[in-house]
Amino acid sequence: MSGIVGPLVFLAIATIAWYVLFVFPQQRQARERRDVIDSVKIGDEIITYGGIFGVVKEVKEDWFIITISAGVDIKTAKEAVVMRRDAGSSDGSTETK
Repeated sequence: MSGIVGPLVFLAIATIAWYVLFVFPQQRQARERRDVIDSVKIGDEIITYGGIFGVVKEVKEDWFIITISAGVDIKTAKEAVVMRRDAGSSDGSTETK
């Protein structure tokens, strides 16, 4: 019985270390990204993964309508948002993923 305790302790420590080093940070990053996407509102400036800069014109459950130029509106998925800047933010502060 004592011969099996060592490998079980090692396995338990390795599992805990893997969880702390990989799972927790990934969950935290996903939560932060979800919070940024959920906080986007009409008038916010956003940047998409495709490099498109625009101002949010309409917000729906799964997508945005953004204005990228005068008279040019496009529909984009919420998951495509990389960065957001508050409406009326003059100091250039941004929120990222």
